[in-house]
Amino acid sequence: MARTIAVTLECFVKKGDKYLMLHRSPSKRILPNVWMAPGGHREFNEGLFACARREVREETGLEITNIRIRAHGNAFLKELNEEFYFHLLLADYAGGTLKPKIEDGEFVWLTEQEICTLPTLLAELKHVVPHICSNNNKVISYKAVIEKGNEMSYFEIEKDE
Repeated sequence: MARTIAVTLECFVKKGDKYLMLHRSPSKRILPNVWMAPGGHREFNEGLFACARREVREETGLEITNIRIRAHGNAFLKELNEEFYFHLLLADYAGGTLKPKIEDGEFVWLTEQEICTLPTLLAELKHVVPHICSNNNKVISYKAVIEKGNEMSYFEIEKDE
């Protein structure tokens, strides 16, 4: 069977005690009405941090600094027969004016507690947001299986032993 892999990232932009989240439009083909951090696909031979700066700037209008890798993982989306390999990054707000609404949805600044209670938060983020927002510098790795839409049937944080 042919293997299709998309390489992506999400960047949690921190400003004070809040993080920038994207509420995806209900009209999106993939993950409609789901909450996630800004991000997107890495371009050919693009560095991870360069991609984060580009994606955040293009999507939000903001500049970021102090980019850190917090997690990486892969998710198999059964419905699309596609595997997503991604990094979850944390960065500090450095300047710029936030675009209030874009074609993909709407941006909102939320606390960690508010993010964790979102009813349509991207399924695997429910398990990793506390780590992303923590002061722990450890990078975690995980894998997930998404059956359809945002319905996760499997999730595992890998042991580092």
